[in-house]
Amino acid sequence: MLEIRNFCCGGFSTNTYCLFNPSTRNAIVIDAPFPCESVKELIKKSGLNLLYIVLTHGHIDHIEGIKEFSVPFYIHYQDKEFLLNPSLNLSSYLLSPFCIDREPHLLKDNDTLLLDSYKIKVLHTPGHTPGSISLKIENYLFSGDTLFFDSIGRTDLPLSSGEELINSIKEKIFSLDDSTIIFPGHGPTTSVEREKKHNPFIS
Repeated sequence: MLEIRNFCCGGFSTNTYCLFNPSTRNAIVIDAPFPCESVKELIKKSGLNLLYIVLTHGHIDHIEGIKEFSVPFYIHYQDKEFLLNPSLNLSSYLLSPFCIDREPHLLKDNDTLLLDSYKIKVLHTPGHTPGSISLKIENYLFSGDTLFFDSIGRTDLPLSSGEELINSIKEKIFSLDDSTIIFPGHGPTTSVEREKKHNPFIS
């Protein structure tokens, strides 16, 4: 059975997730805040083979940890520019503007990634950024900064759109089964059913 480990890392309390198959020890990581020593420690102590990292979007608190890993990484093609532009990835507002000059693998809506026999479906959920994605695997959804427990992602940032964000939630996320467990980019776990009933930002 797929195992999921959640770590809250970095100065913005970003959730990063390590998913692994206990039978093969193959693993992937979703989002890469910095520092992320707890993730690296899990991989080392558990003898995991990290295959790749998937970035849900291109903001600094989700991408800076890429510099700690040498494995391939994925991002939606509409957020590729964020990797090289400190104004878009928001690092220009901090002390040290940050860029990633490594070439990513690019994703689009409905792409499928694999972790052994587990299929990971890419859902393009723009709004927080143009290339924000959510990742569906079995009955779990990793929503990045699109949807949180009782909240939604910010839309007052460069290239963000409140209208797109709400449409992404209603059309992509709320169309999933109510029992779907949501692992967001910040804060506690929730579910589709709960957010439909209680999220004050979705009418």
